[in-house]
Order: sequence, then C-alpha cells, then structure tokens
Amino acid sequence: MSRRPTGARTSDPQVKRFVDQLRWLKDTNGLSLTTLARRTNYSKSSWERYLNGRSLPSVEAVRELAELCRANGDQLVALRALAEESWDNGPVSAAPADTAEAATAEADGPAGLPGSGGPGGPGEADEADAPPAAKNAAEEPRATPTSPPRGRRHRTAVLAAAVGGLAVAAVAVAVLLTSSGSTVAEERTPAQPEFVFEPGRSYDCDVRRDGGLLEAGHSNSTDAVLQQISTSWDVVEAQCLLEHRGYEVGVVDGAYGAATERAVKRFQHDSDLVVDGIMGPHTWKELRR
Repeated sequence: MSRRPTGARTSDPQVKRFVDQLRWLKDTNGLSLTTLARRTNYSKSSWERYLNGRSLPSVEAVRELAELCRANGDQLVALRALAEESWDNGPVSAAPADTAEAATAEADGPAGLPGSGGPGGPGEADEADAPPAAKNAAEEPRATPTSPPRGRRHRTAVLAAAVGGLAVAAVAVAVLLTSSGSTVAEERTPAQPEFVFEPGRSYDCDVRRDGGLLEAGHSNSTDAVLQQISTSWDVVEAQCLLEHRGYEVGVVDGAYGAATERAVKRFQHDSDLVVDGIMGPHTWKELRR
C-alpha cells in the first residue's frame, strides 16, 4: 500500500495548506503524474513542480485538478490565492515526492478510491474492465411502466384540470393587482448569479439599513455558517458588514480566508460572543444589528 506523501515544509501556513491539499487530492484519487499529464493540459514535470511546492500552479491548472477529482474548484482557487500572497516572498521548500510511490502508481494504476481512477471514480478504468454484472446491468433495457387503470386515469385528469384552473385564477388575480397599482413586495436582496471565486477581484459594499437591519446587497442570509475556506455571496456580505463596522478583512473577495477569520474573532470578542472565528446565526444577528 502506498503511503500518503509528506506535506510541504514551509513556515507559511497558507502555502503549506495549499500544497498539502493538492497532494492530498492527487493521492486519495489514485492519480499518477502520468495520469495527470494525460488528463489535463499540463505536463508531468509541471505537476511534479506543483505537487512538490517548487512552482505555483496557474488558476486553470488548479481548476482542472479540482474537476478531475470532483472537488470544490472555488475553494481550491481561494486557497491558491491565499498562498500566492506568501509565494512571492521566496521559494517554497517542500518534501520531495516519494519516487517509490510514484513508480508503484505508474505500475499498478489508480488506487480505486471514490473519485479516483479505480472502481467507483472517474479515473483510468475502461468500460472493458467493468465487471460482467455491471455490464449486464448497463445493457439491460429499462422496464416500460404500465398504464394506470382507467378509473385512476379519470381521477388524475380531473385533478389536473382542477390544478390548472387554480393556476389560471392565480394569474388573473396577479394581473388585477398589478393593474390596480398593487405590487407584491420585492425581496430585500435581488437574486444573485452563482458565485464563482475570481482571484484579484473585489466587490463594492453599499451598506445601508433595510427594515432595521444592516445589509450590503449581496446576500440576505442570517444563518449561513461560514468558515475557512468558504467561498460565496454570503462571505462577500459578511466581509462588507465587517468592514462597515471597522473590522478590516483586507479584500472583499468572497473568500473566507485568514484575514476574514481574524476580523470575525475580533468582532465576536467585542460583541461578547463565543470567539471561534466561525460565522453563524448569533454572529450574523449582531453583525446586522
């Protein structure tokens, strides 16, 4: 059995965390350097440098690894952004890859863990290598559902007609309300597109009060649990509110990094809350007060 590679040897915790996460994804998914080179747009030597901490991988390389391992790409990119801040201070010293392990991985192939190249994951196993039972199950035609009895069909038709009538009535009421000047109350925060973390991007904070509560227009959450390394519009909202209250988070980028955690801890301490650095319902309540 191959052992887990030694983590990066570096004094900076963010760099170490990022490099260790890359190596952990590679190891737990049974991916060899050759496999990584074949299934991504980056060479075997490039992946060796990335996994040994000698070179900072690009955002595209990080996202390709995350997709290959079915991991959260935004969180991995956020970890990279945090590590990049310390990367420029000097080369990262990392433990060399275990050559014996690499040789074993090349000879034996993927380890067969979930999300890996072996059985149970999107890896190197070909369809031809699938067990006969799995092939038969895949080739077996789906059963054709039987038609419901005549009486049931009649009741279903009546029910569908009733539901359709209610829907028409609801639409008519909405039209009448609109034409008479009445409008349905809009949500406090408009719908946001799906959050995608982009390194280097920052968001504006338009903090105001709405219904007695502070809001910045990015999320109306009051109970989302946030911690390192969460990435979402909820994080953007929390960062804006922290900055508004005088607790600096560095960059309002939607990534719950070390600076945001420190700001949350200071806010929790000043608000007589449990100081754990985690955004939860109690912290949200005080932050929006």
